[in-house]
Amino acid sequence: MLMNMEQIKVIAGPKGTYSCNIGVSTAEWQEILANSEVTTTNYKYALMAFYNEPGHKSTCKRLSLKHYGNAKDAQKFNSWITNFGKAVVKHLNRFRIIDTDGTEKFWHVSMCSGRNTEDGLFETTLRPEIVSAIEALGWNKRLTTEKYSKYIEILKETHNLVLTGAPGTGKTFMAQSIAEEMGAETKFVQFHPSYDYTDFVEGLRPVDNGNGQIGFERKDGVFKEFCKNAIKNIADSEKSIENLTKELSWQDKLEQFVEDAMENEKKFKTVKGSEFSIADMKGHTIVVHNDQNEKTTDVTVNTDEILDLLTQEVELNNVRDIRNHYGRKFATQPDSYAFVIVKEIRKMKTEVSGVTADKVEKKPFVFIIDEINRGEVSKIFGELFYAIDPGYRGKTGVLIQTQYQNLVPESDVFAKGFYVPENVYILATMNDIDRSVESMDFAMRRRFTWQEVTPADTQDMLDSLSCADKAKDVMNRLNQVIADTDGLGAAYMIGPSYFLKLKDNGDDFDKLWTMNIEPLLKEYLRGFRTATKTLGEFKAAYYKETEDISDMFDEEN
Repeated sequence: MLMNMEQIKVIAGPKGTYSCNIGVSTAEWQEILANSEVTTTNYKYALMAFYNEPGHKSTCKRLSLKHYGNAKDAQKFNSWITNFGKAVVKHLNRFRIIDTDGTEKFWHVSMCSGRNTEDGLFETTLRPEIVSAIEALGWNKRLTTEKYSKYIEILKETHNLVLTGAPGTGKTFMAQSIAEEMGAETKFVQFHPSYDYTDFVEGLRPVDNGNGQIGFERKDGVFKEFCKNAIKNIADSEKSIENLTKELSWQDKLEQFVEDAMENEKKFKTVKGSEFSIADMKGHTIVVHNDQNEKTTDVTVNTDEILDLLTQEVELNNVRDIRNHYGRKFATQPDSYAFVIVKEIRKMKTEVSGVTADKVEKKPFVFIIDEINRGEVSKIFGELFYAIDPGYRGKTGVLIQTQYQNLVPESDVFAKGFYVPENVYILATMNDIDRSVESMDFAMRRRFTWQEVTPADTQDMLDSLSCADKAKDVMNRLNQVIADTDGLGAAYMIGPSYFLKLKDNGDDFDKLWTMNIEPLLKEYLRGFRTATKTLGEFKAAYYKETEDISDMFDEEN
């Protein structure tokens, strides 16, 4: 049949340029792009990456740097465009593109022209008919390629989402990609049996008092600190550029003050004559050291409040003015130190920075928990399982009293209790076959939405392979047998992540079976009475053996 196809030759032009005309109309491209069996999500992603470039042209390296932050993933775009060309040629079944060296090429199916750049790369231009088809379908009007639109929609609606499914379905990669596509700030943690409340929410941590004695101080856990950053983003998004610029300038002076005070070991005095020094600056706090303090020698002062006092030009005649500004009923130790620090910074002769701040946009904050079921979730979250309820998001009128609430300083944003801001989303992953899922109690489970991710959902991960079609066929055949096996089922299917190993082993399916697939299946079948026979059935499906193997193995006793 191939002999009857039209052979279209690539035309080599001057200065390393190439082009060819394949005669596919805009209407035909619309049909092709709308056909999910031809244009997979990865192919669509690659086409839109080229579409969004100036002049609809780029190199794979340039796209990889832009979309993944590195050049090593350039091969992804190369494979996606190549395999998309193969799919289109197969779908249309009417032409072949022959390069100047006589070999069949597929890049030119979607690209009208290309050129070798001076730095040795190949820059190609998307066909104008495809550009017109993309615009006719309205793809260009969407904010993203919508590769993960279904999951993003669920996460935005429910705020708490768990991606479940068989091993190797790419759930972790998907979670990170969802957050990236949302344009979110992210934090990634992996639960394990030793992970606890003090890591996640807050706890007492040992500190060296500097005199040979070890004390303890309350420290925010990773999730609580993440929520503070999200709250600051909301607050900053409501500020004018003028205020943000002032704050940025004062931030520079604050850092200069702390650096100078620590380097020169400067001493300061409170209004009542108590001497102190600046010990450290970390996160949203300045650590003040005072040997005369009977309760604790180290006190944390909120830098956000210091910047606010400076930016708002709050008149400070005495310490009480800080308390009144924030509407606090009682004075606090940090107020005494903040009063002096603000006064000292205002006296600095250093010129205020001339940098202009940009407007801060409110953005989503996605907290990713990998293998959420491997930790003892109820103990890790503690009383926060109320706070993470979607119905309580952003409600400052419903505050949670944490286990160390009495130690939270008055200047802390969570001084009166904890809450999860509305721009925080929790996205977790979990393997269905992991028995530890049963450790999650119902009260916790019902606060999450559960979305199954099957190997079929993520098989387009394999589009970057040169043997993509074969890999998908083998995976789907094997998974069908696994799903139909008593005692296993769909939860034990093999995900495409395992088949991505073909990229590193030279497309060697025998090695993949021996080194990766077979050992996993043997673990699945541990304790099965018919393990040998069942493993043989799996192997037959993997290699597409057609003979009846039911008599090849005797049932084990």
